[in-house]
Amino acid sequence: MKRLLSTVLLAIVLLTAQAQEVNYTISGIVPDTVTKVTVYQNGNFRSGNDQEAKDGKFQLMGTAPINTFFTIVAGKEDMTVMTDHMPVSINLKEHVLTGSDENIQFNDLQKALRKTEEKIQALVKEWEEVSKDPSETGQARQKAIIEEAETLSRSQVEQVLTYGKAHKADATPAFYFGLYGNNFNFEQLDEMLDSKAAYYSHPIVKNLIAMRDAMAKRRSGLQFTDLTMQNMDGKTVKLSQWVGKGHYALVDFWASWCGPCRQEMPNVVAAYNKYHKSKGFEVIGVSFDSKADSWKKAVEELGMEWPQMSDLKGWGCAAHEVYGVNAIPANILVDPNGKIIASDLRGEGLLSKLKELYGE
Repeated sequence: MKRLLSTVLLAIVLLTAQAQEVNYTISGIVPDTVTKVTVYQNGNFRSGNDQEAKDGKFQLMGTAPINTFFTIVAGKEDMTVMTDHMPVSINLKEHVLTGSDENIQFNDLQKALRKTEEKIQALVKEWEEVSKDPSETGQARQKAIIEEAETLSRSQVEQVLTYGKAHKADATPAFYFGLYGNNFNFEQLDEMLDSKAAYYSHPIVKNLIAMRDAMAKRRSGLQFTDLTMQNMDGKTVKLSQWVGKGHYALVDFWASWCGPCRQEMPNVVAAYNKYHKSKGFEVIGVSFDSKADSWKKAVEELGMEWPQMSDLKGWGCAAHEVYGVNAIPANILVDPNGKIIASDLRGEGLLSKLKELYGE
């Protein structure tokens, strides 16, 4: 009974804290050349408010729900702080913050992620130059750059997850869960969405809860969920025309603009060529494209001879809504009876799994 009461009281405290309004003061130092800062709220970078900066300083004052995130952008520099019961002072020239322990530790995470992001952006610039080199050496370097950038991106996700595990008692993890949540796999997302954590009731986290529930539909052991889209001729088709029809089938989520998808496609082509005619193995491409011409051109360029479907809605497509696909390439492998048996098989992993299934 005591444990039950404690749980109920904790829930009440968290909900009350989330709704509580606080007066906030955010003072800052910016480069002398900056005449204004732009302020974004709770990670909504589509809509910001400009505030005057004078003589290298600015100040924000007002009332907002506790645990509201404000991202302050000054030129090329930015910092994010969370409203609580203490005034905050920031220096955007040196990325230094004074305030509550939660905000100080949150800023430490920001600095660590920023260092990694700088390395990624340096690789992006290098890739732009190397991509002009059509030689084998140039192509090899392009591949190496992509792999290095992906490794760094994964390290950012790990930094966010590690921070989240260590800070379940405060709301600051919610901000970067919102930014990096698309890169979490189901297990990571499910672990972080702890209903007892202080950040669980934050508005930013609501979308992640919905995403987790959609991603659950890709888990092994479940029946596949049907999709209705159009093929390249504009005719309405369903996944169920090929999936659950007595053969193993790979539902491959991709897009023409996705570099890693293009890099991975030769492995899918190899698997299809090896097992389609001899074993009946099916591949169904589900495109996240928004332009029909780009989609069709990529299908031809990449030698994708299997059925294709798309609703040309980009990230707003049905596959995103139904299966919670937030990063591509992605896939699910379905058995002859329509049960999902694996997901996100890459490289040799796909051929190895098919070899296991077909006994070769």
